[in-house]
Amino acid sequence: MWGKSRWARRVAHGMVLAAAAGLSGAAVAGQTLTIGAIVPQSWPNATEGEEIVLGMQLAIKTWPGQPAPTLVIKDSACDPKKAEAAARDLVTAKVDLVLGSWCAIGIAPRVVAEAGLPFVSANAERLPNPPVGVLQLGRLELYIVDKLAADLRAATGLRVGGRTSCWMNFEPVMRDQYDAMLCPVLGFDKKRWDQAEATFTAANRRPFTASVARGYAAMEAGLEKLRRIRAGKSASTDPIMTIFGPLPPTDTPPPPDAMQLVLSPKQPKLSPKDQAAVNQMLQSKGCTCLQDNSCSKGPWAEQPFVVRGYAPKCPTLASNAPH
Repeated sequence: MWGKSRWARRVAHGMVLAAAAGLSGAAVAGQTLTIGAIVPQSWPNATEGEEIVLGMQLAIKTWPGQPAPTLVIKDSACDPKKAEAAARDLVTAKVDLVLGSWCAIGIAPRVVAEAGLPFVSANAERLPNPPVGVLQLGRLELYIVDKLAADLRAATGLRVGGRTSCWMNFEPVMRDQYDAMLCPVLGFDKKRWDQAEATFTAANRRPFTASVARGYAAMEAGLEKLRRIRAGKSASTDPIMTIFGPLPPTDTPPPPDAMQLVLSPKQPKLSPKDQAAVNQMLQSKGCTCLQDNSCSKGPWAEQPFVVRGYAPKCPTLASNAPH
């Protein structure tokens, strides 16, 4: 089993080799890094895979460290087994760090961690007890969407979709089989977002999407982790900052707007009991009442989601504060 002691031995071994070779810390820091990335390039959407890569490349290009890292990309096609195989290939290739888990978390983080390498998970969800060396961008506990969607279906009579394409691209696109969908919400650091967006759009002449931002944020976290390792500060407890704000500690509860329940413009005719439950939910979790602080308490008040319909007052798809 891989743990802190092995991580310490790995770092110490590198320091001993550097000293034996007569290299200074600055010289060691000048060695070229290799970063592996497991990206869903071929499925479910090649454009989103391309945007993730563009985001990672932007973070590398704007990184002040030199020389710029080499990026090695493996396609997962959103398949956990392919992601696992890609993780093993990258470990064999002796990369310095791996980014992945854009679709499903799977066991890729554990494969990489057990090899003594850091791993950055870009998933919206997070492992409750991640292996040492695994960084997580996600704000939501694993499987919370499945439980919450089931609870909402039982309480309101609405056909609530849990895991849809919005968990990959953060864009809620309503399907006919649902009356509502639960989707993750991006929390972001506005200053960092504006800077990255301006640089990206000027260089690429295309929109700075959520997929670009996810690639950028994962690479930000990975580069900072490698910088700390090289500086002998791997165990630092200072938060790692990204375009999405600081990486949340494992035991941090999700913010109240970590998910959005997006209602279809075509709502079904419900029984009086179910309609009353929906009205109560809107009064306690509706985005309009949150804006003017008029929400009432109710059974959903403590759940990490807000209700967003298609009304003009509810256009926001991402929170405007760091998480």
